[in-house]
Amino acid sequence: MSTSPLTPEFVFPSQLERIHESLRMQAVELQAVAGRFADAISGGGLVHVYANGHSRLAVEELCVRMGALTGFHPLLQVGLTTFTDVVGANGIRLNQAIEKVEGLGDKLLDEFDIAEGEPLLAISATGQTAAAVDLALAWRRRFPRNPLVLLCSREQSRRGAPKHSAGRTFWHIFAEGGPTVQLLDNAMPLGDTSVIVSGKTDTYPVCPLSSLGAIAVIQSLNELTLRELDRRGIRHHVLRNMHLGDTRDSYAAWIRDQRRRYARALHRPDTPAASAL
Repeated sequence: MSTSPLTPEFVFPSQLERIHESLRMQAVELQAVAGRFADAISGGGLVHVYANGHSRLAVEELCVRMGALTGFHPLLQVGLTTFTDVVGANGIRLNQAIEKVEGLGDKLLDEFDIAEGEPLLAISATGQTAAAVDLALAWRRRFPRNPLVLLCSREQSRRGAPKHSAGRTFWHIFAEGGPTVQLLDNAMPLGDTSVIVSGKTDTYPVCPLSSLGAIAVIQSLNELTLRELDRRGIRHHVLRNMHLGDTRDSYAAWIRDQRRRYARALHRPDTPAASAL
């Protein structure tokens, strides 16, 4: 089958350099976050990872993927993350309406017993979405001493209008949060799309970068967290590639360690939340 040569205007691959440069500029911050993740994981605890909308892709990359470490705990609520039906009973307009309901952050955190020192990684493409901001604010109220890591577009969360009634975006939470709050940039340009196709029929903005940028940050944290655990002399469970017959760390052992950690998040008798029930 013959293929047409690339047109001279084909520019998207060059946009990936924006992500590469952003990671390089954030190396110190990424290492610091990885250290906090390693603190929780090495003690048998969890790093809780939240997203809504398309940002769920980054959570899946971190929590259940070849090369994934045990100790990352997804907080993915179906109504806030399953947008693929587009129309119908589970259509995107319903999902977007749920995203605007304030108070869901507290309801989600009610389901878990969070240990002292366990971090939350909250992911939002823009840093403006009401549901993500609501969860981050609830976390700060409940666990002010636990690390909070916010992953979003630094530019849009700083310049974009808040959508939450608290008048806050991820940028505000970071700016007001003190040493326990860190913000990582997904390298997304303002508005997300990175390419303008000026054609005969119209001018089209395409090629959003937020998901690719977030996943690049996630995999950087995956590497750096494992390197930090190894530096401390801790051998850790990593999901190996079963398709290539890599059995140095079995799938069953990986699942067993996850089950043990997740069970503590569902019932930890020594937490104030558990004792109040």
